[in-house]
Amino acid sequence: MINNNFCWIATWKVTDRCNLHCAYCDPSIMKRANEPETINRFEALDRIAAYKPRILNISGGEPSLLKELPGLLSRAKAVWNPYIRVVHNGTGPQKLAEAFPYIDRLVISVDGPGEVNAATRGLGGDAVLDRIAALINSAERCPELMINTVVTEKNIDTLKRFAAQLAAVSPRIGLGLAPVMPPESELSVVRERDGYRRFLDVFAEIKSVHSAVTHDFDCLLRHKNFRKIQCYNQYFSVHFSPRGELFTCGASLGSQLRRTDRAYGKILKKGGLKKAFTMLARAVNGRMGRVDFTCRNICGCESWFDMLLLGLDTEYAPIALRAFKGRLTDEDYTELDTFVKKHINANFDAAKFKRIVEGL
Repeated sequence: MINNNFCWIATWKVTDRCNLHCAYCDPSIMKRANEPETINRFEALDRIAAYKPRILNISGGEPSLLKELPGLLSRAKAVWNPYIRVVHNGTGPQKLAEAFPYIDRLVISVDGPGEVNAATRGLGGDAVLDRIAALINSAERCPELMINTVVTEKNIDTLKRFAAQLAAVSPRIGLGLAPVMPPESELSVVRERDGYRRFLDVFAEIKSVHSAVTHDFDCLLRHKNFRKIQCYNQYFSVHFSPRGELFTCGASLGSQLRRTDRAYGKILKKGGLKKAFTMLARAVNGRMGRVDFTCRNICGCESWFDMLLLGLDTEYAPIALRAFKGRLTDEDYTELDTFVKKHINANFDAAKFKRIVEGL
């Protein structure tokens, strides 16, 4: 472990710039696509390489705006060979073609057909599917494609139609359905008591028209209280700013305050003081040798990993875990087994975890 973190999964927010203005994003953080950014990202990558994350998520902003992206991903593959996932907003997947040899999975965010995606992301969903179809037909090499769809009250009744459209493009394109955050918002389909059952009924219909569909609602709903949760993957995942500054959710209070110039301002917002006290208590526990998994910021970040550590089944696990294949050593599995059994789940089955990773 490095600084009390396994650092197996890293998310690098390579830019704050974006060419869309999605309803889910914080406009105070995102910059316009044409705003200048003076960043030496190769130096940033060198800082990330010191941690050698097995999975490297490339997010933003919009990564396709970076001309140097192919070179960055090529260097990452050459230096430590992570599994690379790139998240794209659908405005131009062909712009990423030069980087395809280094991308293992391309995740494209689309919230539904035509007008549905246009309402939340400002870009028609049908247009995105047309671009994906053209890309598949023209690219010599195309990475694994996954569509990420945030399920809300606004689009849940259109998802079956969207899944059928996607299957017509290619039945091999995965469709991942995710809950909206926060889960208690008016847009959330699980805000009401029977919401999850309603979603599962819709999910069954979707699967009838496109078999390559999964969801991670079960990862969210394992929490009984969304305002104070136990998050275990925070000790396995790290985050990096565009400049390669390390930010960890759970293992280091100092890294959170160094990461963002808005950290102190956030403390003054509603709920900010409670989060600050949680962070402080966790830091104190860490100094005393106790591992504290408490978090007050519910999110979907790598929540599938928590399910596995707890010994709970989730259909998304085999898809996510294959990214680790060939990248974990026997020493890694031993360290994982020791940590999880001591701090999370005494009945953790490391052998089963390894079988899923290796596809056995």
